[in-house]
Amino acid sequence: MPARPISAEVEKQIIELLRQGVTRDRIHQLTQVGSGTISRIKLNAGLSTQAAAQSPEEPLTHQDIRKLLKKKPHDEAELADALDCSPRRVKEALAEMKAKGIMLLELNGKYDLKESIHIEPGQSVIKSSNGTRRFGVTGDNHLCNKHSRLDVLNAAYDHFEREGITEVFNTGNWIDGEARFNKTELVTAPGLDSQINYLIDKFPQRKGITTHYIAGDDHEGWYQQREGIEVGRYLQMRAEESGRTDLRYLGYGECDVKLEYGSGSACMRVVHPGGGSSYAISYTDQKRVESYQGGEKPQIELAGHYHKFNYGYPREVHTVQTGCTCDQTMFMRKKKLQAHVGFLIVNLSQDTNGAITRFSPEWFPFFDRGFYEKRF
Repeated sequence: MPARPISAEVEKQIIELLRQGVTRDRIHQLTQVGSGTISRIKLNAGLSTQAAAQSPEEPLTHQDIRKLLKKKPHDEAELADALDCSPRRVKEALAEMKAKGIMLLELNGKYDLKESIHIEPGQSVIKSSNGTRRFGVTGDNHLCNKHSRLDVLNAAYDHFEREGITEVFNTGNWIDGEARFNKTELVTAPGLDSQINYLIDKFPQRKGITTHYIAGDDHEGWYQQREGIEVGRYLQMRAEESGRTDLRYLGYGECDVKLEYGSGSACMRVVHPGGGSSYAISYTDQKRVESYQGGEKPQIELAGHYHKFNYGYPREVHTVQTGCTCDQTMFMRKKKLQAHVGFLIVNLSQDTNGAITRFSPEWFPFFDRGFYEKRF
């Protein structure tokens, strides 16, 4: 159907509104003229070139695009029309969003932003020159919660530095995130960036030490589920922008680290499982290892989430629960959950086929703040 002709008076009104910087959507509301006709009037009047010469285009905010994509999928032309800008600016903004870890799904030319998109488990390779390894382990730090123990976390990295340790593995929940039940315990302003800034400022940094971390499906994972941003990759990007190159993202939920030596290798799985604590501390490790299908079983598993320390050997898998650096929170107290506060150093040896021939987890326990502050 051809476009409905408009009067010279309406066209003059549209040109005046365009000169005033009124958006195409707003002009449509005021005049009931279609956006395509408005664009044609704008082009014929030379206002596109004039506006570009008078002032540079402002960059699109990612939030504007995300609001549209949360409602329904859009292609680049639809986004440009809805945001009253050029397709070039949309293309640039989408590329920036992907680089920053925002999880955009592209299908048949349309972009979609889901609350949670499946992320493949991460993989990493670490080689050894002599078959022996020694590394630090920590997890469930819950920075930004008032019960988080920065004193313990700093003591851990001080000890790692003294011991000459260069690799530390973190089993997730490095920030506390935001949920209905923890907001009264947060020490930062609301929002992901506020908590990321706090971590970059407070998380220990020691010369020569690299921290390899996974992201948990809860706490920091809440942001990923709600905001559609790969939170672990976003942390690494923000840290690097701040000059920190010691934080290395492994993956979401879990990562298999390949420990190579000689002609073979061993698999060390760094994982942040789900579910609640069991009556017996070791039970969750046993059942999880029992659930692995043939050929998927690692030789070592470092597991966070439960805030407990435990070592076991179900199905010939060295399982270690990695404790926490956070005192008992209100949520944990209501659920009658104990916090094992501390950190680990793991020593292991491999033969020339890569098999684990010796494994020794060393646990460094800490007590509640009152013990050190002598409040009682």
